Amino acid sequence: MDLASQFLQEHVGELGHVGLHIITLSVKDLEPKHFAYLDGLPEHFRSWSHVDHLSLGVMQPLLWRYRKETLELLEEWSRSPIRWKRRASVVTFVRKVAESGEFTEEVISLCENLIWDEEDIVLKGVGWVLKDNLRSAPDRIFLYIKDLRRRGVSSMITLYAIRDLRGVKRQEVLAVKKKTVATT
Repeated sequence: MDLASQFLQEHVGELGHVGLHIITLSVKDLEPKHFAYLDGLPEHFRSWSHVDHLSLGVMQPLLWRYRKETLELLEEWSRSPIRWKRRASVVTFVRKVAESGEFTEEVISLCENLIWDEEDIVLKGVGWVLKDNLRSAPDRIFLYIKDLRRRGVSSMITLYAIRDLRGVKRQEVLAVKKKTVATT
C-alpha cells in the first residue's frame, strides 16, 4: 500500500495507474479496516480513469465481499467535496455489478445524491451507471430516467443513460418534458 501511495502521490497519470494496479493485485487481502486508506487515495487522482480503475478493480470486489461496509463508504463518497469520490460512488455499480441486478435501489439512491452535481465528470458517471443498470432492471431504471427528465436534470445524465435504447423506448424518454411549476 505504501508503494501504491508513492506512485499516486507523484501526480503523473501513468504512475497513478501503476499504483492502482498494485492495489488491484492485492484486493483479495483488503478488508474494511483498509477503507481509511482507500478513502485517501482519490485526493491524489488526476483523471477520471484513475476513478474508474479504482471503482472496477478494487471497489467492485470489495462490494461483493463486504456489501454493507462498502455501501456505507460509497454513500459517504457520494457526499464528498472531492469529485473523484463522488464519481466512484456510482461508477462502482457499472458492468458486472450492474449485470447482477442486485443493487438497483442502492444505485438509484446514490444517483439521487448526485443528479444536481456541478461536475460533468460526475454527471457522466451517473449516466453510465444508469445505462448499465437499465439492462438488468429495465422497468425500474426506465421509470427513474423518465422522472429525471421530468425534473429537468442535466441532459448529460439522461442522454448517456439512454445511449443504448432504440426505437419507441428511446422516443418515449425523449418526449418527456421538464415539469414546470405554475406561478400565480
